[in-house]
Amino acid sequence: MKLTGKTLTLRGTTELFNTTSDFYLENILDYANVLDIEKGWKIRWFEVWPVGLNLAATKGRQMGSIEAILTTDSIPLAQRLNRADDNRMIAWSNAGYDFGSEPTSKDVGIKGMQIVIDPDHVVQKELNIMFRILGSSTLEGESHQMNFIVYLEEVKLTPSESIVSTIKQSAQNLEN
Repeated sequence: MKLTGKTLTLRGTTELFNTTSDFYLENILDYANVLDIEKGWKIRWFEVWPVGLNLAATKGRQMGSIEAILTTDSIPLAQRLNRADDNRMIAWSNAGYDFGSEPTSKDVGIKGMQIVIDPDHVVQKELNIMFRILGSSTLEGESHQMNFIVYLEEVKLTPSESIVSTIKQSAQNLEN
């Protein structure tokens, strides 16, 4: 596997989604070119942040977290868990927020963030992003949108590396 020096930036805003304890999944890259099996992408960095959270009903200080996961396959709702042993999941972000207090502040303030990217991954077919917003009842059960930016770097693969990558990005767990 060789880096080509070419880069790609994906950025956007999700559609409105209802926040529950389940992850919301949205496709952000569909690169299913069967004639170009020697091309892939590696995630170099990604960030997520809220468009604006509905804090009109907030009473007092509210704490919450935003989880985001990048996946190489569409994961059925029943399997959308935050698991490092699922090879379809290649990057994770978790950010804690303090949403201020009434009546003087409704600002969103980040309290801490962790981003983990699997260094041994290649995106060849698709890239999805999953979100889950957890916290007070003010945050959960409401409709929200999330911003994202993903930095990718192109890699050139040998045919053998391409076959292994294709199997890995669709396999739930190679040990089972």
